[in-house]
Amino acid sequence: MPRNESPLEKEKSLGYVVKVQQVIDFIVLAELQKNGRLYAREMDQEIIRILDGVGVNDSYLSQRLKKLAESGHVKRQWDGDNRYNRYYEITDLGVEYFKLLLRDLPDRVKQALRVYTLFDNYIKQYGHVNLK
Repeated sequence: MPRNESPLEKEKSLGYVVKVQQVIDFIVLAELQKNGRLYAREMDQEIIRILDGVGVNDSYLSQRLKKLAESGHVKRQWDGDNRYNRYYEITDLGVEYFKLLLRDLPDRVKQALRVYTLFDNYIKQYGHVNLK
């Protein structure tokens, strides 16, 4: 195979496309700002509602909430001895992180829509292939 004398330049990396953790972080922080404090299960239900039936598994949401708490973006507490029924509140640092996401995500979403549309069109080229 001959060497490519004029390679294509990469404008952006696929890593620039919106990541699941950014979607979850944004929704969690937005809902906490709007509602004050929420339990993890309430946030799970909000994610499903906002994304029209698409959600994340419980362990992934728990992992993201734990990371947000460890990074100081949310405060987590529980009522009495029931440590499994934690509720969350946004912190000042969480508001700053939310503002950063709000500045960054619109461009990433546009890029993701473009990439997924192109990929969808690419997949359609192979719709006639016999897979047997």
